[in-house]
Amino acid sequence: MKELRQKLQEVLAAYTGRWGVTIIDQSTGEKLEINPEMVFPAASMIKVPIMYEIMCQAAAGAIDLDELLTVSKEKRVGGAGILQELRPEITMTLRELVTLMIVLSDNTATNMLIDRIGMEAVNTRMAQLGLKSTLLYRKMMDFEAARRGKENKTSARDLALLFHSIQKSEGLPPEYATLMLDILKRQQVVDKLPFYLPEERVLAHKTGTLPGAEHDGGILFLPKASYIICILTADLATNYQGLQLVASMGKIIYEHFNNKEESLCHT
Repeated sequence: MKELRQKLQEVLAAYTGRWGVTIIDQSTGEKLEINPEMVFPAASMIKVPIMYEIMCQAAAGAIDLDELLTVSKEKRVGGAGILQELRPEITMTLRELVTLMIVLSDNTATNMLIDRIGMEAVNTRMAQLGLKSTLLYRKMMDFEAARRGKENKTSARDLALLFHSIQKSEGLPPEYATLMLDILKRQQVVDKLPFYLPEERVLAHKTGTLPGAEHDGGILFLPKASYIICILTADLATNYQGLQLVASMGKIIYEHFNNKEESLCHT
């Protein structure tokens, strides 16, 4: 991936801030990493570990994905999502809350799920998977906790390992891994990695945003192989620059692997 690395470094040189990148060709295991263990505020990327723990508990019979929870007034928080706009006391299944947490990054759904499974369960599971820098310290929109230093954290390498575990159904019955991939593929926040990609592309991914930080990570599916792509950024001059940076890198990465596959077809 020497040529791809050079192209990405050229893009990064035009920006200020810091970034962590992990790219893995799942067909060969070949990796491209830039600051892979650098720790970042996780923003909504932390919702992928939460989803994973929910699926583990469901697989173990500890919870039922069809269990109903009531979205009471006191549980509703601002920021991303739709639940705060819906009728009072609406009920949702755990499966529906997970879907909203991922495809719309719904913060209310996320906090309700954290309450249901517990923060420590998420952290214990991530440690068991070998994620060294990923920690769930606070709920969504709890900025007071963030000011006290309780910020959710992760790294590009950690997220890549988690997406690999999901794709390979490691430690989970296949139907739960398939469900997670299906939800990730229906992501509706598409202003970063997929921004310049063709409409027909298949990308199972999750985004994250905080002031000065723009993240995106997931699995790109092409006809011949799949590719894990995780890009985290922070200390940006503006968030708009972060959007452009990740979108530009997504275009370069897609074209690199797509051209590689097309050249293999003609040999």
